[in-house]
Amino acid sequence: MVAKRLRMMLDLEVSYEEITDESLREYYGHSKNFEEIVGDAELWANLSRQIRLQQALLEDEEVLRRYLTYVAVDEVDSHVDSDLAEVFGFDPKRAEEQILEPLFERLEEADTRYFLEVSAAGELFDNIEVLSRSFRVRWTAAALDEITPVARGMLDEHVE
Repeated sequence: MVAKRLRMMLDLEVSYEEITDESLREYYGHSKNFEEIVGDAELWANLSRQIRLQQALLEDEEVLRRYLTYVAVDEVDSHVDSDLAEVFGFDPKRAEEQILEPLFERLEEADTRYFLEVSAAGELFDNIEVLSRSFRVRWTAAALDEITPVARGMLDEHVE
C-alpha cells in the first residue's frame, strides 16, 4: 500500500443577498400557496425572523466567519456524514445550529424563544431556508499544490 497526502487550494467567493420583507415576498411569491403564507400573520412573523437573524449574523464577525466556512464546506462536501465538516469542527448534522445558536440570545425575546424551540426540535434548517439560500458560492479557482508520500508498506489484511 502507498498513501499520499494532497494539499489543495480552493478559492471560493461567497456573496449574500440582504433579506428584507420584499425579498421574502419575492422568495415565497413562487409558492402555490403564497396568499396563504402572507395571510397567516403568525407564519409570516416567523418567516420574518430570518431578517433579524441575518442582521445579527452579519454584525458578529466571529460567527459570520464560521458561517461562511460552513457555507463553503457545504458547497464542497454536502454529505450528511461529511469528513470535511468534521475537520472544521462542525457536526455535519447540526452545523447551522452549532454556528447560529450564539446569535439567538442576542435577538428579541420572542425571536430567541422561536429559534431555540425550532432548533431543539431539529427543525432549524426548515425555518431558516431563506437565510441559507441568501448565501451563494462561486468557485473562482482550484489548484493541487503538493503531493507528498505519507506511508509505504503492506496493506494489513485484517483491515476492512
